[in-house]
Amino acid sequence: MEKIIGLLDLDYFYAQCEIIRNPSLRGKPVVIVMPSLRENSGAIATCNYEARALKIRSGMPLGLAKKLASSETVFINADKPFYEEQSRKVFEVLDFFCEKIEQVSIDEAYFDLTNPSGYEKAKELCKKIKDRIRSQLSLTCSIGVGPNKLISKMASSIKKPDGLFVVMPLELSDFLSKQKVTSLFGVGPKTEEIFKKNGVVFVSDIKKFARVDLINWFGEAIGGRLYDFAFGKDEREIEPNREKQQLSRMMTIKQDSRDYDYIVTNLDFLSELLYKQIVELKKMFKTVSLVIVTERMDTVTKSKTSTQAISSLVELKEMGHDLLRVYLNESLSNVRRVGVRVSNFDEGAGFQKKLFDYK
Repeated sequence: MEKIIGLLDLDYFYAQCEIIRNPSLRGKPVVIVMPSLRENSGAIATCNYEARALKIRSGMPLGLAKKLASSETVFINADKPFYEEQSRKVFEVLDFFCEKIEQVSIDEAYFDLTNPSGYEKAKELCKKIKDRIRSQLSLTCSIGVGPNKLISKMASSIKKPDGLFVVMPLELSDFLSKQKVTSLFGVGPKTEEIFKKNGVVFVSDIKKFARVDLINWFGEAIGGRLYDFAFGKDEREIEPNREKQQLSRMMTIKQDSRDYDYIVTNLDFLSELLYKQIVELKKMFKTVSLVIVTERMDTVTKSKTSTQAISSLVELKEMGHDLLRVYLNESLSNVRRVGVRVSNFDEGAGFQKKLFDYK
């Protein structure tokens, strides 16, 4: 099965968070400042596209940014706790769809899209992720998809903002030939300067040289890696580093239905699979969610939270049953897909499997 990797990058994240919090900022140049201890000093953390049109950039001194600003430009001191909370919610959405996630910053993460159906299925999943983040959090993100980390990272910037760009293995050579060498992972100002001295501007220019040339320029480790990158080779694996904030199981039932007994049989099966995972991770939880996809492909989520941590399969099933009854009482649509999710983990509580939980 060929490896498929995605890179999710939240668009101008800090500025976007501030615009969501204060919609009157929409359409104005918004600049997020990391202030320093000195008065009227600091650096630009990020800015939206309206501010970038004024040539304001991340890392720029505040004084210079103010000289470039228009009368409508809004400067806001960074509110890291707020951005971290929004980031947590975004990656909880990603947790719901993907098992292997490597978060590399507050607004970026690699995730595994490898599946038997290949790139079409991967692209479909990315669209669902983008739609869920937008509908739940009003945030846009750009996603790049490719056969490795290098390509997915490069692809994520092609259609910003709110983009989705896929590079398949057969498209690698053509894709890389159009990219500047500065788009390669690990190429900073000093590396770029050495490349320019040797006539290398585009990634394809590297192919005019031998591996030993790049090793002479940059050393064995960096030179060898950059030479491989020029041919689209990147063996770095996704290194999962996120504690799951939620666990879920979902399936398509054999026929669309509104029959409670038929649906609950499938729901119980999913609950049993999910519970085994909960036991392995020694988790206790307070919230159970029922996820329904209707025959019209609408997604409906019903949740119930207990005041005390839950540790038994019986309680998990009973809460799922209650939520299914609520759904069937409120909706006339047939169920096409059904899922069960647990969240709101109680990290301080111990876990003890009960004698009859697997019977």
